[in-house]
Amino acid sequence: MIKIHPSGKELAIKAPPSKSIFHRELIVNYILGARGGYIDVCDGDSNDIRATKDCLKAIDAVTGSDDIVLPVQESGSTLRFMIPVALALTGGRNRLLFKTEGRLIQRPLEELSDCLAEHGITISKDMSSAVVTVEGHLTPGRYVIDGSVSSQYISGLLMALSLFDEPSSVEVTGRMSSVHYIELTTGVLAKYGVDVSLADTTYTVPGRPQGLELTGDFEVEGDWSNGAFLLCLGSLKNEGVKVEGLNAGSLQGDRKIMEFLAGLNIDMEDDCGILGTVRDGHSVPKITMQCDDIPDIVPYMAVTGAFYAAKTVLKGTSRLRIKESDRVRAVTDMLISCGIRAESDEESITVYGIDPANVPETIELTSSGDHRMAMCAVLLAEGLDREIAIDDITCLDKSFPAFRETVEREMML
Repeated sequence: MIKIHPSGKELAIKAPPSKSIFHRELIVNYILGARGGYIDVCDGDSNDIRATKDCLKAIDAVTGSDDIVLPVQESGSTLRFMIPVALALTGGRNRLLFKTEGRLIQRPLEELSDCLAEHGITISKDMSSAVVTVEGHLTPGRYVIDGSVSSQYISGLLMALSLFDEPSSVEVTGRMSSVHYIELTTGVLAKYGVDVSLADTTYTVPGRPQGLELTGDFEVEGDWSNGAFLLCLGSLKNEGVKVEGLNAGSLQGDRKIMEFLAGLNIDMEDDCGILGTVRDGHSVPKITMQCDDIPDIVPYMAVTGAFYAAKTVLKGTSRLRIKESDRVRAVTDMLISCGIRAESDEESITVYGIDPANVPETIELTSSGDHRMAMCAVLLAEGLDREIAIDDITCLDKSFPAFRETVEREMML
């Protein structure tokens, strides 16, 4: 166990690069011709971005028909993007072995598997070795996929199909989840000269013009998923947190954290920095948010709501159960361990306003090996103004390694 303390002073932190955009920039830039230009691993890369870079480097190094081992680590984005992308890049010459870590092998792939099976492509899982094996050849054509589980399947197909000279289509059935993430994909493709169109629920990827040259600059804005955490942290610190690097006009869906914080009557500066706020009872009786399209920031909202609302209801949370941990259970268990009443059902999390009399003297928490849960422990230490013991924070490296350094420097005294 390690001990996290409230920092006791204002923090100024730059939001890390958006993982969502970074993955897409790397892949699209590589597919459209800038082979090797941006795929070298850097010291500041999060583990997820490192995974995508390593997969592209593995493909870049292939010279024959040998199996390709693609180390996706625990990155669901990398796995779901790279299955169709690697199939398109290798032309069916190689068997693809995606080496996973953590709970990733348990997370769903059925919808993508069913879609690709119609084109003669097989996806199989070996639970004992945690390897996903993919065989077949991706070709231009019509693809039909259930979009209710993950938008990443659709994004991966759109990026992969942009490689071909002939046009293709992706027809989405079911409810299209996290539409804003697909918009990030089509936005990056458009920046590089591929204009994907949408009619009803079908995306059309145009044939790639001969001699297409890259038209956009490689650029990654600040990450609103981790930015949301920093803004919530600022709201729970009397000293505040100055957050830099966020684009208030971003297409990233997690920008909705601003709506949530505004609903709690929390003031923010124009440039997304948090003003220090003094907690004086519960400022709102109830706040409700629909969270189907913003699952990554639900844990932060659950914790922050406990300090600013008598009742917080977060709906559409079922997808949180298939993340790096069961985040519904993990965050409610965390809150309960801190004396905060929290409950859940299949589709929602409900958190009640904190009663200081119920907060135990000693608090020990687990991160469940999940970076979002480690961040929630930091939020609780600041909100409760209390030392909290937690089993591990190295999982922060998955998305925000620079913040682990901040915690070790400022909060582990």
